[in-house]
Amino acid sequence: MKYFVITTCMAAMVLLFGAASVYGQFEQPAQPEMPEVTDEELKTFVDASIKAQQIQTEAQMEMIAIVEEEGLEVETYNQILQGLQMGQSAEELEVSESDVEKFESASALIGEIEQDMEEKLIAAIEDEGLELQRFQEIFMAIQSDAGLQQKMQQMIQESQMQ
Repeated sequence: MKYFVITTCMAAMVLLFGAASVYGQFEQPAQPEMPEVTDEELKTFVDASIKAQQIQTEAQMEMIAIVEEEGLEVETYNQILQGLQMGQSAEELEVSESDVEKFESASALIGEIEQDMEEKLIAAIEDEGLELQRFQEIFMAIQSDAGLQQKMQQMIQESQMQ
């Protein structure tokens, strides 16, 4: 559940902040019918997503600081992380044993930040008046509806102008 929430919120941020829609360029297979999303719900979704983006940005800055405080370059940390996710052993990663130890130390602290971020993301969504499940339903509806994507983009632009 944890990673689904984070992934959903991050994907929503990609959608919200600059992802161009190519949905209408290709014929889409029949999709299950999505629930109706009112303009009010969409506005609430946008507001919650903007708050979620702020939370994620703050958490990302904290994570970068932790990696650097441990004496690792962010690129080295990411290299180790990607290698381990792909099933490589520490020996196969071509990094020093010291870097692996620094990675492990940073990862433990980053795990705490991720857990805190998840709680804050859920709270931000619920504080806007959306249940997490409804937030996810709206997200799915936006992904499959070009008109809804366009409405959302307009709401984002209006929000940024204020």
